[in-house]
Amino acid sequence: MLLASIVVLAGIYALLGSGFVIIYKASRILNFAHAEIVMLAGYLAVSLAVAIPFSAASLLAVLCFCFVLGMSIYAILIRPLAGYSVLSAIILTVAVGVLLNAVGVFVWRGEMEVIPFGWRTYFSLPGNIRLSSIEFATLGIVTLFYACMGLFYRFTKIGQQMRATAENPLLAAQRGISIYRISGIAWGIGFAAAGLAAFLLGINYAISLQIGNIAVAAFVVALIGGLDSLLGTIPAAFIIAATEQLTITYANPRLGDAIPFIIMLMVLMFKPWGLLGTKEELDRV
Repeated sequence: MLLASIVVLAGIYALLGSGFVIIYKASRILNFAHAEIVMLAGYLAVSLAVAIPFSAASLLAVLCFCFVLGMSIYAILIRPLAGYSVLSAIILTVAVGVLLNAVGVFVWRGEMEVIPFGWRTYFSLPGNIRLSSIEFATLGIVTLFYACMGLFYRFTKIGQQMRATAENPLLAAQRGISIYRISGIAWGIGFAAAGLAAFLLGINYAISLQIGNIAVAAFVVALIGGLDSLLGTIPAAFIIAATEQLTITYANPRLGDAIPFIIMLMVLMFKPWGLLGTKEELDRV
């Protein structure tokens, strides 16, 4: 059961961290409204799951909403700050987070909610490991997400333009790539990743105003893996989830929230750019 908990939590952490990375790679902006996006998407998923019993349909609706919201926030709030200090955009994301948190309190009153998942059964695996259907679905969705993102970056025109923008935005612009358009799409995908993570959090755990603690751990995952490395979120998430769960189970549960930051300090002392990040990102980190 402990191994299953670690793997599932690592998958959710990786998915949450990927939202930070996707947005940062394209726009060089840290989105500090990420936790509130997860919360809002989770509450929306709860409401839609009641109105639309079919989980896949409610999930698709949440992903579409998050994608449009991400592109809208970039187009309306972030893009007009082009040419100004990056710090201005980062502070603006903090303000957006406060606003979204207020929406969550006003509409859903900040209550703890669980997304209903109709099909629930258990599977026994070698090594006395038991996984529920929800845990299987979570691992399958996370794996599918990373596979799709890998194919997207490698084989699609927009994905290749995102890679070019991340590596050298000036040269990409000179080659005719619309940096603003690519950044807007990246913000949409990053928000959609947050929405997907919120759905998985809702069916495995619960949605509440305290969900920000998990999102903070996911930000640490992005830092440890490398802010410009989507692949780096995977080993970083497993490291954080394993040490956190082992500490809670066999040591002091109160240390659980501190573990991600302890691991982050240990890693960044030796590799300031993260496990799989590039050294060129050091100045930005």
